[in-house]
Amino acid sequence: MQDQVVSALCELFVRQRRVGGIPLVAHDVDFPSPAELLPAVAGQVGWQAWLKPEPDSFSNVGEALEIAVHSDVSEFFGHYYAGNIEGCFKGLFFTLLQPWNEADFERLQQHQIAHQLMMKKLKLPASWFLASCADEQKLVTLNNASGEVQLERLGKGCIGVLAPNLEAFLRQVEPC
Repeated sequence: MQDQVVSALCELFVRQRRVGGIPLVAHDVDFPSPAELLPAVAGQVGWQAWLKPEPDSFSNVGEALEIAVHSDVSEFFGHYYAGNIEGCFKGLFFTLLQPWNEADFERLQQHQIAHQLMMKKLKLPASWFLASCADEQKLVTLNNASGEVQLERLGKGCIGVLAPNLEAFLRQVEPC
């Protein structure tokens, strides 16, 4: 499934651009990204997903947590630097997260570790957050064991399955 996840993510970037043109983010001269399309105008810069020459992995996170990380996590977060994607899936609006640069990728890994430690403390199954929702108590996550994409309530765990796998989910996301 790994190549399929990367392909589905790439197709989502294309759909996003078709729907809304070049996406814009606040420009931070101290936090550059290879995804930036310069020059910045009025404090904003356009971005285009930038394929990394060598993909990053979550194997170090798995080693630190002593768990096998579902391969889709590295496929989703490890291949591109990009801005976040505003999306909708069957009426659920969310922001799909993507690392902006190497420092952001490292910060994302740290936040994922904290999420795993919280899940373990609460005796909930391991999951990896993919997107934040308008309701800050909900996340779109990937179940580490099954690979299902699910809706999760913070501190409570899965409240519903959205898609059987990440590829299927990404192919159905509608950019907003």
